[in-house]
Amino acid sequence: MSAEVQVLSASTRTNLEALKHYMKKLGYSKFHEDARGWIKFGSAIEYVNVHLDTFMYDISIWSMEKAREIAEINQAILDFYEAEGIKE
Repeated sequence: MSAEVQVLSASTRTNLEALKHYMKKLGYSKFHEDARGWIKFGSAIEYVNVHLDTFMYDISIWSMEKAREIAEINQAILDFYEAEGIKE
């Protein structure tokens, strides 16, 4: 049984690369895409899950240091969705 990662358009891949770059600057260097359209950014036990096709995301932050970045993380994700034309 193989898990296929969905094929993304060139513009989505570009927007995703911009989001990955920003998240890496915030310390989320681990990255994983799955076949269900979710991408996961990780840092130790903290993680951020973003869905590529729908306006859904989840932020799990355990440290106060990272909690200060929630507004920046939210904005980066919202910018990604805006670039993709996803509103809901």
